Amino acid sequence: MTNKFQDFHMPRYDEIPDIDLYMDQLLAYIDKVLSPLLITNNEKTLTTSMVNNYVKQGVLPPTVKKRYSREHVIILMEICLAKQIYSIQEIGKLISVQHAIFDTKTSYNYICTELENALKCTFANEPLIKDSGSSNKAARLLVRNTVIAFAHKLHTQLMCEELYKEHVENAEE
Repeated sequence: MTNKFQDFHMPRYDEIPDIDLYMDQLLAYIDKVLSPLLITNNEKTLTTSMVNNYVKQGVLPPTVKKRYSREHVIILMEICLAKQIYSIQEIGKLISVQHAIFDTKTSYNYICTELENALKCTFANEPLIKDSGSSNKAARLLVRNTVIAFAHKLHTQLMCEELYKEHVENAEE
């Protein structure tokens, strides 16, 4: 399997632009960050309709003067990862719990570290690295289980694609 997943870097809180973005800038930024995690190039990470839907459902706070803050960017990246596993209602609860227990910077940076660790270990077929956090085990476990599930789902999908190409497509030729 490819090393692009083992080398994936999720930008930390201080690496995310601290300027408000318009919708097209927001979509471009999130696509740039998360597109390496897509299996095919024709998938969309995020669309205007999705963003508007998340606001309507109360998972994402409304904009101020049609501009999106660093907080919006963080929540949307969390949604984009978690939606591979959970329903939007479950994601709303997950995000609410994380943000009620931890400040945004701590919570988000923990997600980034755990995601990178889960991807590295999963794609190297190695045991998972020890939890990088030290407080509130139950809340950390929500995040850790989510990123591990995400990494395993991605790994399984890629293995299936590779095996399909190798055994089915080649057999048809």
